[in-house]
Amino acid sequence: MKPAELEGRKIGILGVGREGRSAREYLRSFCPGIELDLISESQPDRPFAGQLDDQDRMRTGPLSQLHLEQYDLLVRSPGISPYRDSIRRALSAGVEITTPSNLWFAAHPQEKTICVTGTKGKSTTSALIAHLLHSCGHKVRLAGNIGLPLLSCNDRDVDWWVIELSSYQLTDLEAAPTVGVILNLSSEHLDWHGGEQAYRQDKLRLAELAAGSVMVANAADPVLVKALSSHSNISWFNSESAIHVAGCGIHDGLSILPVSLPEDLPGVHNLANTAAALTVLREIGADMKTAVPALSSFRSLPHRLQVVGEQSGVRFINDSISSAPVATAAALEALSGQSITLIVGGLDRGLDWTPYMEAFKTCIPGAVIAIPENGARIVDTMRSAGLQPEKGLHLVSGLQEAVMLAKRITQADGTVLLSPGAPSFPQFKDYRDRGRQFTNLCGFELEEHSLW
Repeated sequence: MKPAELEGRKIGILGVGREGRSAREYLRSFCPGIELDLISESQPDRPFAGQLDDQDRMRTGPLSQLHLEQYDLLVRSPGISPYRDSIRRALSAGVEITTPSNLWFAAHPQEKTICVTGTKGKSTTSALIAHLLHSCGHKVRLAGNIGLPLLSCNDRDVDWWVIELSSYQLTDLEAAPTVGVILNLSSEHLDWHGGEQAYRQDKLRLAELAAGSVMVANAADPVLVKALSSHSNISWFNSESAIHVAGCGIHDGLSILPVSLPEDLPGVHNLANTAAALTVLREIGADMKTAVPALSSFRSLPHRLQVVGEQSGVRFINDSISSAPVATAAALEALSGQSITLIVGGLDRGLDWTPYMEAFKTCIPGAVIAIPENGARIVDTMRSAGLQPEKGLHLVSGLQEAVMLAKRITQADGTVLLSPGAPSFPQFKDYRDRGRQFTNLCGFELEEHSLW
């Protein structure tokens, strides 16, 4: 997109979160005089509102009442679903709709990109790939759904871009990744996508975009195996003949790899993430003899099974990035053998927790504390499944009450785990805000180290 293509057009940015703000700065960077409508369903925070100038027009309210059909171009932030009636009406009226990700890929057609998605594990796997590439001497930038938005990255001379992509970003993405990675596929974000079929199609879009290049996928996920059976460019991990998890280690075919993961990267699911990352490095010809030992120096992500402190023998773990029950089940598995007080709940998307109850039974927590909005439904599901934690199922009014109760009922050598299994809205700005508030309520300061 060139400045001449923007001049004289009525342009709106849908959403004023991280992605929307980065789009505003990006468009202004090469077309300073452009007028922009900033469209949000809620009032923006004061610091951002104070940055607006005469060329910005802030419009707030329900999208259905903002007449999106009047625009020539709309830049859709990932959080706003293109399946909404107001967006579909705009498309039918001839409005061009793009996204921050599409703007970046269009401006960087020659960059080497590794695009990672999956229902769970995509943040950790993306960070692992970036860490290993850096350890092998490559210049790396980690961005997308993790770290900085793509349009906020002004890096030059990057060897590899490692880009985490959510289903929100994939649904209408136009790109040609050098490497695509799909880790797993289970029910998630069904309200945003309008159903499970649309969600799966949007996730699997990455395989279509990477049809002419390398595609890495998980052979242990039967949904993926079936969905990708017709693709000839798949490099499978978790296949017995490839890099795969075996017991508590990782094998390359019949050979055991000398993998040593740090203590803050526990659980079988992180072994699977590691197998995926190593498969990517092999596919692009990186130095595996350097990469494998470098795993031990990896630092886990903020808000992903992050130990934030200990009081009176009780550990507090922040897993706020967990936004689906499958992630909560994985967290419990990773901490198996510990006495867990689990804090769950968040935005109610109508997701059924019943399929995950068997996994919960194998790693049943000592207590469950549920917060709004969907906390009551989670507790009802657990009761119906016969889950009876020793210290009970509890409903509370919010995170503050949950932490107070957790401190009271968790004994020494126990663990308080925030793994909500649901999005943070509307109680929090995002999962980072939720994790910070949890950490502060526990009496600690959150360490958020920089990402690649």
